[in-house]
Parts: sequence; structure tokens; C-alpha cells
Amino acid sequence: MKYNLDTQKIANNLEFDLEDVEMLLGVFLESTKDLLISLQTSIENNDYENIARASHSIKGSAANLTLMDISEIAKELETSARNKLTINYQEKLDSLEKLINNI
Repeated sequence: MKYNLDTQKIANNLEFDLEDVEMLLGVFLESTKDLLISLQTSIENNDYENIARASHSIKGSAANLTLMDISEIAKELETSARNKLTINYQEKLDSLEKLINNI
């Protein structure tokens, strides 16, 4: 799955220079590495509080960059964890990782 990323469109939407968007995407990718590791560990330990916390961070960062597919999956993880719902958290994380890793 390749994330269809139009950096020029993002730059236009955010009224930023293309170079700024590319820098912000780099920061996003770097910061999400640790969050994805935290999510994996939290899912393995059924730690709903930390699943919600890490998902919330990814959701907000992705939304700020108009990466709405990523933001939506993170929102599902966050909401499910906050409500301690029984869903396939690993499947959601796998989808999230695929999107992020293909930016």
C-alpha cells in the first residue's frame, strides 16, 4: 500500500513552502517511530491508557499535516482504547504502520 502523498497540495492547504512541508513530514516520521514502538508494546500488554495516549499523539500530528487516513486510524485506536473496547488493535496498528512507512 503506497500512501498517495501530494506534498505540494499539503503545502498549499497549510499555506507553507514545499520545503517546510517536507521538513515537517520528516519530523512526523521521526517522532512516530517511538510512538509506534510504544503502541506495539502497549497492545501486547493490553495497556489501554498508553494505547490511547500514543494514538492521540499520532492522530493530532497526522491531522495537522492533513494526513487524514493516518489520523482516522489513530482516532479509532484512541477511541477504542479509551472505552476499553475489544477490537483487533494489532490489525489497526499494522494498517497505521503501513501508511506511515510508505510516506
